[in-house]
Amino acid sequence: MYALRSATEADLAAAVDLVTRLQADPGHHIGYHGTTAEEVADELTRMTPDWAGGAVVGVDAAGVVRALLTVEVDPELGRAWLWGPYVDVPADHPAVRQVWHNTADDLLDLATGLPRAAGTSDLELYGHRGNRRLGDFAARHGFAAGSASRVFTLTGAALRSVLVGAAEQSVGPGKLDGDPTIRAQVIDLHERCFPNRTASGAQLVDGTRGHTVVVLTGADGVIGYAAGYLEQEEFYIDYVAVDPNMRDAGAGRALVRALVRTLATEQGVRSRAAAVIALGNDASERMFTALGFTLHLELVAYRRR
Repeated sequence: MYALRSATEADLAAAVDLVTRLQADPGHHIGYHGTTAEEVADELTRMTPDWAGGAVVGVDAAGVVRALLTVEVDPELGRAWLWGPYVDVPADHPAVRQVWHNTADDLLDLATGLPRAAGTSDLELYGHRGNRRLGDFAARHGFAAGSASRVFTLTGAALRSVLVGAAEQSVGPGKLDGDPTIRAQVIDLHERCFPNRTASGAQLVDGTRGHTVVVLTGADGVIGYAAGYLEQEEFYIDYVAVDPNMRDAGAGRALVRALVRTLATEQGVRSRAAAVIALGNDASERMFTALGFTLHLELVAYRRR
């Protein structure tokens, strides 16, 4: 139904339009993408070394982009994340499901054959729990379903309270500096707490994946850290870790406040903060809800190694 090919930079506007339209529907929603055109454009153009070299598209007879799969590869970790597949099939088509799956299969074959993805066999998909086609696609291609995760968001007065409260702090967590001992301890804590990490400890402290890191220290070294980055419309809190011997003392909440404040001070205020929490991580849910975060949506990951 659609002609598939590698993406070009000229496809970016059409890709942003396609993703923005389909993201609004849980049946198409992919967890890596935001929901507004500004967020989607920011996410795609942030990919390194470029977006087009890791993307494939499907176009209709008029040349309009109707399908998309983008691959983000981390050679250091040996992993790739599949942002999609997106397939826009007219609702009145007599074989919607068949066309969706056939196109998605072809997108996967083409995307994993790109030079950027060569040699990468650890692949991950991530979508809304309502994206049933993604679940079927994952099962058919040997992806194992992982645990669900929940996206929590903070907006309005609750966000302003976190910003103001953090701004009034005179002591507590601070931005990670060049101290090699502290950096090494953050790396160690990160890799102990997140065995299934999407960024290594070295990438985190070096900022090679765009993270800002704040750290809380005590007499014996690092107590905990928080890491995140600024997206088009939100503060994204990617990692929060506290030494197991120092938990339940408010360190996590202090770190989140400090991270949001640091991002706002250095890069500008946003209208929302967001964090993804694995389903069943009750301690993290309690910490974020205590700060005023509320449940936004549930997602599920699929991984093939």
